[in-house]
Amino acid sequence: MLPVESSLAITLHLEGDRVGRVEIVSSRLVKASDMLNGRPPAQVLALLPTLYSLCGTAQGLAGLEAVENAAGITVPDAQRTARRVLCLVEVVAEHAACALRDWPALIGEAQDLDGLKPLRPLIMAARKALYPAGDWTVPGGGRLAPDQSALGDVLGGLGEAVARADDVADRLISRIEDDNLEGFGAVPPCLMPPGGPPDLDDRLKADDGGSYRARPDCKGAVFETGPLARQSGRPLMALLMGQYGTGLMPRFSARMMEMASALREVEDLVQDLSGHSGGLPMERTDGAGLGMVEAARGLLAHRVELREGLLSAYRIAAPTEWNFHPDGPLARGLAGASGPDLAGRAALLAASLDPCVPFRVEVRPHA
Repeated sequence: MLPVESSLAITLHLEGDRVGRVEIVSSRLVKASDMLNGRPPAQVLALLPTLYSLCGTAQGLAGLEAVENAAGITVPDAQRTARRVLCLVEVVAEHAACALRDWPALIGEAQDLDGLKPLRPLIMAARKALYPAGDWTVPGGGRLAPDQSALGDVLGGLGEAVARADDVADRLISRIEDDNLEGFGAVPPCLMPPGGPPDLDDRLKADDGGSYRARPDCKGAVFETGPLARQSGRPLMALLMGQYGTGLMPRFSARMMEMASALREVEDLVQDLSGHSGGLPMERTDGAGLGMVEAARGLLAHRVELREGLLSAYRIAAPTEWNFHPDGPLARGLAGASGPDLAGRAALLAASLDPCVPFRVEVRPHA
């Protein structure tokens, strides 16, 4: 986990009975990756999954891809399939954890602690079931030896978590419908394109001071990233968005839809897993590389430079900085909002975007 607990402060400044301005203040450490500079890649890649309390697998995989691209390593298909399984297992677990940990408070319920307890062990079990030596972060791939029985246990545990999450989601959606909030927070969609922003590599390369990582954009556009962007092409999501735009109903539905589809994809991929000895050599000790992973909350990007075999200019662009940008989907969705319990509605919208850090909402009347 990062050394300082990060958080978001969301303040709604009223003008009359409407939100005139949305202020979002973040204490997230967007330059924390600077501490990785000057270290050998193997050391950093082993460290990455332990630095982050959430999405540690995605962080490790993004860093791994960045290093491999910088070092000129071509990853075999068997390793890519195994990594996709690891990523999807974490996506399912993170979505389920969000539903069981954060959503109950939105409807006046207690967290489902029994459902939460096995989720992190399932992520760890998936890593061990694929890479028994624990070397999944080795450039080129570790020793891949799939244990189908253990993977079956992981899938069973994830299935149970999804079922529990579905129950919470049903009650949350019912509450949203009862309060006629299906379209609350809807704005014209500005969704992250597949493959990320076309200028991502250049912008990270030039971001010495961290301003881009703190407030990313692409030619002035602030994309929304995450389940809604990834699921927007599905017929059911297109139907929901046609009726409610990018409001609460499509946002929460997209997360549940993705959790179910990710679990099905893992079940399919597990059947095609094969072993691989791993340990491919680095082709060069100087270079630059970008790694991108679609993590549970959105596009996660790592960019690294190799200089004489050591890492330098290590930069990470995380999904929270897109979705909770001062001109991002949360701020735009709350601007002009009115009605009862604005703080509660803002909390619903923030939860539908899932910032991955604690947040608080304050409503300030016009002075």
